Amino acid sequence: MEIHAGLGMSLRPYQSPGTESAGADAAHQEGTASSAGRETQTEAHAQSSEQPHTPDELRLIEQLRQRDREVRAHEQAHVAAGGRYVTSGPSYDYQTGPDGRQYAIGGEVQIDTSEERDPAATLEKAEALQRAALAPAEPSGQDLRVAAQARAMQIEAQRELRALEQADQQLRQLDGEQTASRARQQGQEVDTGAAAPTAQARLERRIAGLFAPAVSGERLNQFA
Repeated sequence: MEIHAGLGMSLRPYQSPGTESAGADAAHQEGTASSAGRETQTEAHAQSSEQPHTPDELRLIEQLRQRDREVRAHEQAHVAAGGRYVTSGPSYDYQTGPDGRQYAIGGEVQIDTSEERDPAATLEKAEALQRAALAPAEPSGQDLRVAAQARAMQIEAQRELRALEQADQQLRQLDGEQTASRARQQGQEVDTGAAAPTAQARLERRIAGLFAPAVSGERLNQFA
């Protein structure tokens, strides 16, 4: 006897609602079947407990216990690191041991890997997804695929953020140039308005001087 190959321990992308509905129906049917199976396993466990186990069976039971601990720790690590992005808690695949007990031999956690509405939120999510995928001590192949997908999402979000920052800088620069141009125009208008009265005042003074009466001969000789 040996441990059967299950789905493995993995982090899986969240499926669409339509797939969820189909999965829920299948899960319901599986749950009904598993309930009947548990009753049969309980009877088997009662019968097997009455009989001593062979050395091979005892070794298999110990292996199943160890595997069960590893699987549960693996999936709980995904849940703890995934936080609010986890859409479905751990689900397990079981194998019945020689002692009639069920042991988890594989499992998975579903997580939302869709992009967010803005690059900053997508970047934050991509980093969280990578942490969740690589949280277990020994990530599975599926975990590594999810991590690679999250890394690609992170790179794209960073590129979009840089593009937005550059566009914002260009807008600020253009706004500054327009503000400076308006200030120069206003300054020229102020200078022109101030110069006109000054020239007019000088002209008025010159005209007034031409027609001013002479006070004395001495005064006139000064400008001869």
